[in-house]
Order: sequence, then C-alpha cells, then structure tokens
Amino acid sequence: LIAKIGGFLARNSDGEPGVKTIWKGLDQVHASAETLRALRDGQG
Repeated sequence: LIAKIGGFLARNSDGEPGVKTIWKGLDQVHASAETLRALRDGQG
C-alpha cells in the first residue's frame, strides 16, 4: 500500500518496489497525517 502511494504500479513484470518508491510513499503518508493533525487541532 505504501509503495502504491509512492507511485509503484504493481504490474506483473515490475518486480518489487524499491527504497525510493517506499520513501516517497512514506513521505506522502506523513504529509497527510500532519495535515489531518493540523485540521483536527484547528490550525488549518
């Protein structure tokens, strides 16, 4: 799931996602979590 968020297409011939793709996915998840936290706390 994290790799897909990072841009991994998961086609049969793609193999496993790389570190860069996973890093991009984690960065997106982190940004989303920070946004939700700010909205919840009334900072947005």
